[in-house]
Amino acid sequence: MDLAATYSAHFFNADAPADVPKSAFQLCTHNGGQYDESCLPIYWENLNVHALVKNDRWFRSSVMARKLLLNNVDGYIPPCSLVAIMGPSGAGKSTLMAALANKLPAHIELEGSVKIGSISVKNFKSYNFGYMYQHDLFCGVLTVKEHLYFMAKLKLDRRISEKNQKARVLAIIDELGLSQCANTKIGFGRENGKITLSGGERKIVSFATELLTDPPFLFCDEPTTGLDSYSAKNVVSVMQRLVSDQGKTVVCIIHQPSSELLNVFQQLILVADGRIAYSGPPVRVTSFFESCVGFRCPENYNCADFIMKILSDGNKSVNSICDEFAASKQAEVIKNAISNEIYFETSSISVLHNHLSPFWPVKLYHLTGRYLLEKVRDPTIDVHRFLQKVGIAVMVGLCYLGTVQRTQNGIQSFQGVFFMLITENFFTPMYSVMNQLPVQLPLFRREYTSGLYGASTFYAANLLSFIPTLIIEPTVYTTIIYCMAGLKNDLYAYFLTVIITILVMAVSTSCGIMFNNIFGSLSLALTFVQPFDNVIMILSGIFVNIRSIPWYLHWIVFISWFELGFEALTILHWKDVDYIACSQDPDVPCLMDGSDVLDKYEFTVSNLMPHIYLMVWLFVGFHVISFACFVTRARLNKLS
Repeated sequence: MDLAATYSAHFFNADAPADVPKSAFQLCTHNGGQYDESCLPIYWENLNVHALVKNDRWFRSSVMARKLLLNNVDGYIPPCSLVAIMGPSGAGKSTLMAALANKLPAHIELEGSVKIGSISVKNFKSYNFGYMYQHDLFCGVLTVKEHLYFMAKLKLDRRISEKNQKARVLAIIDELGLSQCANTKIGFGRENGKITLSGGERKIVSFATELLTDPPFLFCDEPTTGLDSYSAKNVVSVMQRLVSDQGKTVVCIIHQPSSELLNVFQQLILVADGRIAYSGPPVRVTSFFESCVGFRCPENYNCADFIMKILSDGNKSVNSICDEFAASKQAEVIKNAISNEIYFETSSISVLHNHLSPFWPVKLYHLTGRYLLEKVRDPTIDVHRFLQKVGIAVMVGLCYLGTVQRTQNGIQSFQGVFFMLITENFFTPMYSVMNQLPVQLPLFRREYTSGLYGASTFYAANLLSFIPTLIIEPTVYTTIIYCMAGLKNDLYAYFLTVIITILVMAVSTSCGIMFNNIFGSLSLALTFVQPFDNVIMILSGIFVNIRSIPWYLHWIVFISWFELGFEALTILHWKDVDYIACSQDPDVPCLMDGSDVLDKYEFTVSNLMPHIYLMVWLFVGFHVISFACFVTRARLNKLS
């Protein structure tokens, strides 16, 4: 650590003592040829970054234009440094930091080189970097300790025992001062009178999450934004301890800090209009600007505000500042430092750990457990929907109480009960799941891009966590109506009725998820799913006799789980009925038995089990299509 501090001072002062190595590589291999990855520098040369955007003209919408985000920038960050990146909005701060951490999105093109030591950042894995995003995203129902345990299970090497994982979590909690809130739910501030974490505590939990793998490099996107001065100082103090005590390199984007806070950083990088306006010690930045533009920072004035005001004035003054810095002595020091690192490059150095990620079933187990715990601790949506189901079931049961009889009038009541059993498990689950999925996507995108788990794990975990709902809701709903309406007093008929309604709800939810993942937009999915549902219901055999359906629509009947479920229930409850009382009015048609009822709807007794099997296949098929679309969108970074 002392060697790293000495080298850092050498770089900033541009006056090298005789015993200080000329490159950080020499520093890292100073003792017996052994190197310490935490004291490797980060440097970039001739870095150009372009964003690919679609042309605005409608007839050229498929043509991709290139927007320049970073313009031929060079830079050098010494080992074990606390670095601040500042600049106006849209200057390229986040782009620069994302390039250094190899976090650029798929639609961004990078030219030039970014290296850590002698290795390109592209060769580093996610566990080599800690990357703290500007906006904190957590599963709010978990406590701090539970969240860190969960992250440890998914982030740490699978060879680390559970005991050591827990020890690592407890050590980080103690180190970052989170002991007092370790058993507090993360939440989002004060919620419904319950105490949850403050904004500053949530930022420190973000640090703790990234430190689980003990990465040598930590990148933070505006960690103090939205915090009061006291909380911001605490967050920066944590970063300072990581550098001084653990020898890490911490790079963060900072938004208008106080002068006192700014001077805590060892290096300040100013980005303006995609170029570097300054890179060096914060204490020298005001004198540099005074020499460039002739403006002197007034006494007792926040120098960060002074800098931002100058950089936001206009392109002409900004370009002149960037030109002045490019020709300055400090820029020459940076170029010499980069040249020394390139000169001492060696292919034998590697900082890639032999890290073994947890097995897929382990990730699936813990992710499914988190989703189930979320449902248990925040049951608001599921409880309301469950109570709604019970209420509807009671009202439907009251409407059909005493009317379901084996008479000519009772036939309509029977079919009405079947219709209500199918309808409630057809529409409501489909649209509710379409509304729930987009809520989960922000946290998924964050954890997916961090390499925590894959799209397949997320999809499977969501599916597994939804199984209790798929079983409990239709079972309770069907049981209430079945008993109140007085359907067949047969255990086999009851269980098969429940299974049919469960399958109808399962296929409906899979269809809703499929439409969401095909179109990638809730509004667009709703636009197409509504007419699809109407067609599925119309061709159910209730509103149109199946034998009168045109031949070119017969294929829709085979995928209409509304029809499959309705026909299966009709067959189940009428196939063994050998007598139906007729009306005394001779002009009223009389259906003598259950076979006459089935013939009226063009239903066949032998279709009972095939229809149940077909609903199972529809459930599987919809999920296969949905899964393929979801994984493809995740890989293309097109989830919204």
